[in-house]
Amino acid sequence: MSPLDKAMIMRRAHEDIEGVKREVFPIIADIRARGDEAILEYLERFDNVRLTKEELVVSEKDVREAYQNTDPLVLEAIRKQIALSRKFHHAQESQIPRQWEVETIPGVRLGQKKTAIDSVGLYVPGGTAPYPTVMQILAVPAKIAGVERIVGVTPPRGKNYEVIVAAEEAGVDELYRVGGVAAIAALAYGTETIKPVDKIVGPGNKYVTAAKLSVFGDVGIDMPAGPSEVLILADEEANPAYCAADMLSAAEHDPNAAGVLVTWSKKLAEETQKEIARQLPSLSRQHIIKQSLSKYSAIILVQNKDEAIEFANEYAPEHLEIMTGDCESLVDEIRNAGSIFLGEFGSKALGDYATGANHVLPTGGGAKMFSPIGVETFMKTSEVQYVTEEGLRTLAEIMKPIVEVENLDAHWNSVAQRLEEKNN
Repeated sequence: MSPLDKAMIMRRAHEDIEGVKREVFPIIADIRARGDEAILEYLERFDNVRLTKEELVVSEKDVREAYQNTDPLVLEAIRKQIALSRKFHHAQESQIPRQWEVETIPGVRLGQKKTAIDSVGLYVPGGTAPYPTVMQILAVPAKIAGVERIVGVTPPRGKNYEVIVAAEEAGVDELYRVGGVAAIAALAYGTETIKPVDKIVGPGNKYVTAAKLSVFGDVGIDMPAGPSEVLILADEEANPAYCAADMLSAAEHDPNAAGVLVTWSKKLAEETQKEIARQLPSLSRQHIIKQSLSKYSAIILVQNKDEAIEFANEYAPEHLEIMTGDCESLVDEIRNAGSIFLGEFGSKALGDYATGANHVLPTGGGAKMFSPIGVETFMKTSEVQYVTEEGLRTLAEIMKPIVEVENLDAHWNSVAQRLEEKNN
């Protein structure tokens, strides 16, 4: 693989986000100025949907209609998904210290406490398909964290019955029919109908990502996220049919998605290529898959396992599948990955739909500095400090010479006033 090819694979579909932000700024400003009226205009312009202000809100009547029109088998599957999600995220929450304290010196006790964010907005994409799975996997950890107001938004694509049902089952408090830049602006700044939130989470296209980055600072966000991706690290014993199927499952998400196989087995590389050609014609979204395979997907032959691990850590994939005989021992060598799947049966598709682990993950190399959505995504930390008179006197000795260097005498005065009073 040439350095140029490697650079393209590593870069993936990174957009010039600043250019996209310039496109979304006027929309955000318009919605801040005109509220619901602007949202309705953008829904008609971008989604080809004409709604009234009242129809922005998913009502109790809409919820009842959704249950009546959802296949019982689908409803049962959604409930099973949510049960597994709750089991995983409750276990995750049990590992989070809500409050702790340490005495650093006599008379000085320091600690931290974690509390839920008051209100969050869950962005659930839906331009080409409904995503009840995304709705529940965002809502479940928010609910477990203790968020008081959970707001869901999703584009008005058809009736969206399954998404509405998933929101209701997972504990979403408010649900609105709005997507794209308009949804992010409404969640950040509010309209007559939609009250603003404190943090926005959830995946989306480049316009949603640009909008989230544009409102960051006025509202919290989780992370920028781009097209889906999987990197498969496999040895000579891996099944080429599985490798091909998992590359194709990533590729069907988006024309800019990525499916990458890294192996030191030439035979596996060749057989996987044949399997892709065999499986592709039977898939319904092959027009999208073909675009994806031609852009940022690849089968990469390396010299050995160490080189494969080095590549994986540099790539920092959203999904990493390890299909080797020693897969569990390799986990310790992986530093950068959103979600790691071990063994030949650990398809990333299972993570997307059924395991219960969170599948809203950092993409585009973001796993080097971001984490999957989880209970802590919906919490924030406060420091707690308690100082006695004994602690004051000890800390004052440390503080005084440094304050003199920094020439911030009002800071020293606030301590001196206390010392003077106690000395008298």
